[in-house]
Amino acid sequence: MCESHAFLVQGEGQELVLEDVVKVSEEGDRVRLVSIIGEERVLQAEVSVIDLLNHRILLSPRT
Repeated sequence: MCESHAFLVQGEGQELVLEDVVKVSEEGDRVRLVSIIGEERVLQAEVSVIDLLNHRILLSPRT
């Protein structure tokens, strides 16, 4: 499958935000994530890295 897990990078750590993400969209200063089952998360963040090989999306918080 092509789903990825989204993480919010905070300092040296990473917080899991949403699993099995199939859609990522930027909406102004926010990022909308949608999972394969339709769960949504909207974060005030920006995309840092989308690593499709390792199924990871890294987000950085906007200040």
